[in-house]
Amino acid sequence: MSNPTVKITTPVESRTVTTSKGMPKTIYYQRAEVETEKMRVQLEVEVDGPDKGYPVGVTKEWDLIPDLVPGRFGIELARRMTLIDPLPGKQQTKQQAA
Repeated sequence: MSNPTVKITTPVESRTVTTSKGMPKTIYYQRAEVETEKMRVQLEVEVDGPDKGYPVGVTKEWDLIPDLVPGRFGIELARRMTLIDPLPGKQQTKQQAA
């Protein structure tokens, strides 16, 4: 089993949400595509600020195991994704398969 790949598709965007204490908070994110062997979905990858994003078009791997956290009803995903650079051997294997 390989890690899901994450391709960044947009520059950093922002939105403002209201916290539980009624204070406004800015969330910075980039839209991305996550792909596994059996599915491809679009989602948002949170980043730390407007200048802390990933370059558009870059492909990373999602190190999923550290992002599994205990939740209210069992296992949940952490709010932030752990993205790592793909291993060189895996990238070549995908290109040969295509």
